[in-house]
Amino acid sequence: MSRFRYFLIALIVLISGVLLPQLPVISILLRSLDLSIYDTILKVHNALTYNEYEGVYDKICIVDIDEKSIKVLGQFSSWPSLFFADLVNILSADEPLAIAFDVLFTESDSIQGYARQRLRPEFEGLKVNPDIIMDALSTDDSFVQAIENAGMVYLAMFNSNYPSYTGALPDKLTAWNVQPRHSLQLQYPIPPIPQYTNSARGIGFANIDPDVSGKIHAYPLFFQYGKNAYTNFSMQLCLDLLGIDKIKLNKNCQLISGKEVVRELPLNSEGLFFFKYYGEGGPDKTFRYVSFSDVILKRISPGYFKDRIILVGTSAYGLKDSKITPLDKYFPGVELHATFIRNVMEENYVRWVDFRLLLIINILALTIMAIFIPRSKPFVSISIFLFISLLSIPAVYLLYVKGSYIYNYTTTLVPWFFGFLALFITQAHEQGKEKRMVRDAFEHYVSPAVIREIMKEPKKLKVGGEKKYISIMYVDVRSFTSLCEQLTPAEITCFMNNYFNLATQTIIANHGTLDKYIGDAILALYGAPVSYPGFEENAVKSALTIRQIALDIKEANKNHPALKNFRIGIGIATGEAIVGNIGSDRIFNYTGIGDKMNFGSRLEGLNKFYLTTVIIDAYTYIAVSKTFFCRKLDKVKVKGKLEPCEIYEVIDTLENMQKQPELYSAYRKYESALELMIKGQKNQAETLFKEVLTVLPSDEPSKIMLQRLNIIDWKTWDGCWQFDNK
Repeated sequence: MSRFRYFLIALIVLISGVLLPQLPVISILLRSLDLSIYDTILKVHNALTYNEYEGVYDKICIVDIDEKSIKVLGQFSSWPSLFFADLVNILSADEPLAIAFDVLFTESDSIQGYARQRLRPEFEGLKVNPDIIMDALSTDDSFVQAIENAGMVYLAMFNSNYPSYTGALPDKLTAWNVQPRHSLQLQYPIPPIPQYTNSARGIGFANIDPDVSGKIHAYPLFFQYGKNAYTNFSMQLCLDLLGIDKIKLNKNCQLISGKEVVRELPLNSEGLFFFKYYGEGGPDKTFRYVSFSDVILKRISPGYFKDRIILVGTSAYGLKDSKITPLDKYFPGVELHATFIRNVMEENYVRWVDFRLLLIINILALTIMAIFIPRSKPFVSISIFLFISLLSIPAVYLLYVKGSYIYNYTTTLVPWFFGFLALFITQAHEQGKEKRMVRDAFEHYVSPAVIREIMKEPKKLKVGGEKKYISIMYVDVRSFTSLCEQLTPAEITCFMNNYFNLATQTIIANHGTLDKYIGDAILALYGAPVSYPGFEENAVKSALTIRQIALDIKEANKNHPALKNFRIGIGIATGEAIVGNIGSDRIFNYTGIGDKMNFGSRLEGLNKFYLTTVIIDAYTYIAVSKTFFCRKLDKVKVKGKLEPCEIYEVIDTLENMQKQPELYSAYRKYESALELMIKGQKNQAETLFKEVLTVLPSDEPSKIMLQRLNIIDWKTWDGCWQFDNK
C-alpha cells in the first residue's frame, strides 16, 4: 500500500473524530467516558492531597439544619418562620457579607382554610376571638421584618417539571440580557411567597442537576424563561458582592463592573462551567458547618459570623438534599453553592484546553503514526503506542494539578486509539498480504528456513530488484536433444520430472532459491532473496549432491540404451548481481540479471570442453577452499569477456580428499603443470601432466592439456586460453 493511503486513513480518522461525537448516541457515550476519566483524576488528586488542607475554609460558613437541630427543635416541616426570623436576626447582628437560604419558602406558616375552620370550635368558651389567636400563631411577618432589617438575605426558588400555578416572576429575580450556549429551560418556576421575595436582597434558583453520568460536574449559570436568562441564588450573590452590572458571553463568561472585567468564568465548548471541587462534602471537611440549633439557642460566640458569607441548608439525610458528585455520594446540596461561590470569589476555576490545540495535537499524532507505523515492526509499534499512552496518564493528571486544565479527553483519546488501530490493522493486512504473496511466490523454490527469514522482513524483496552478492548455479543436461529423440514424450517428461524433483529438493535443502527451469537446465541462486553466511559453500554442496544424483541415475539405467550415458554439467559463479521481481507489470519472476548471471552459464558450458562436471570461478573458490577440494583447472577468456579468469574444478570435500593422499598429490601436480604451461615451460609441464595420468589415467583435463601443448603458438602465448564459443 502506498504511503498516501496511510495518510488518507489518518485523515478519515481525524474527520470522524470531529463528526461522530455530533451523533446523539455517540455523544452520550463519549461524554460519559470523558466524565469517568475526569472523575478518576479528581479521586486520585483528592486521595494524594487530602492531608494538604489544613483545617476548613472559614470565609464561607454553612448553618446546617442537621439531625441535631431536628432533634432539638422538632420535625423540620413544623418549624415556624419565627425560627428563621431569629436566625437572620442573630446572624445579621454579626454583620456578615451575605445570608443565603438554600431552603424553599413557598408556603406561609399561617393557619388558613380548612385548618382555621377546624380549629375554631376548639377555642369556644374563650373570650378572645379565635381568628386573633390563629393570626398571632403566624410568624411570617417576623421573618419578613428580619429579612428587611438584615438587607443582605438571598432566597431560593426552584423549577418544577409538573404543571403548577406560578404567577409572575418576583421583581427581585434579576433578568440578564444574554444568549448562553447552555441554559436550563424553565418549565414552572416556583418562587417564595410574595412577602418574602419583596423583602429579600436577591432571589435566584437553587437547581443543580446531575449530567449523563448521574453525577454533578457543572454549575448551571443560566436558566432560560421566555426571552430572559436568570441565575441561581448563589451566582446572584456573587454578582452583587462583586458589583457586576453586565454579563458578556463569548468563549467564556465575563462578569463586568462598569468597564472592567472583574471575573472571567471558563466555559467548555458546550458553555458549561465546571465545579472546582475541594474535597468530600459534609460538616467541617471542606467548609465550616455550624448547627442551626446552636445559632438560634445562642451557643455561638457573638461576632463569629462577621465578614463571612452565610449559607443556610441541610446535611440531614432525612431531608434528602444530598447530591452525587465525583468525590462523594452524599454531598450536601448547600455545599455545591458554597463551592461555586468560593470558585468565583477566589478565581479558582477548572480551565479548558483550547480545542484548536487539541486538533493540532491530533493532526501531529496521526501524521506521526501514518509515517511511523508502516516503517516499524508490529511489536515496536505496539510498544511505542502503549508507552506513549501510559505516559499520557501522568501528563493529563499533572495538567489538572498544575494548571487546573481539563478537556474532553475522548477528543484526543478516540483519534489516538482508533487511529492506531486503523493504521495497525492496515499495516497487518498489508504485511499479511505481502507475506502471502512472498510465500506463494517462494514456497516451491526455497527452503522453509529461507521462507521464515523472508517472512520476518518481506520488504527486503524490493520491487524492481536490488544489488546483492550471491552465488549463481547453472545445471544442464548433456545431449538432451539426443535423449528426446530416443525417448517418447511421456518417458522424457517422467524422467525429467523425477530428475528435477531430486535436484530441486537438494537446492532447497541447502537454502538455495530455485530461479527457474530453462528447458532441461536449472538456474538456482544462493544468498538471495535472504543473504546469510556461507551461501557459497551451500552452492558447492548442492552441486556435488546433484552430481551424485546424476551418477546414481546413470547407474540405475546402465542397461538403458539412452539413459546409460546420462551426464550433467554444473557451473557456479559468485559476485554481484541485480536480483528481484523482474518482468512486466502483470507477469514477473524473482530472478537475477547481470554479468555474473551470464558468467555462471559460461562456466557450465566449459564442462563440455574439459569433460568435467562442476566448474567454479575464483570468487567461489576463495570462499569454499577450506571446505572443498578444488583444483585450478585453467586460465581462460570466455566468450563475451575480455579479462582472463581462473577456473576451478570441484573434486570432493577436503576431508575426503585428505584421506586419499595419492589422489590429492596428483591433482596438486596438475596445478603445478598448469602453472608451468602458463609460464611457457612446455617440456616441464608435459612431464608433470603425464605423471598425473599415471595416477589418474582417465583424467580428461590432463589429456586435453597434453594436446594443447602441441598446438599452442608459443611465440604469442600469454598463458590464457581463448574460447570463442559458448
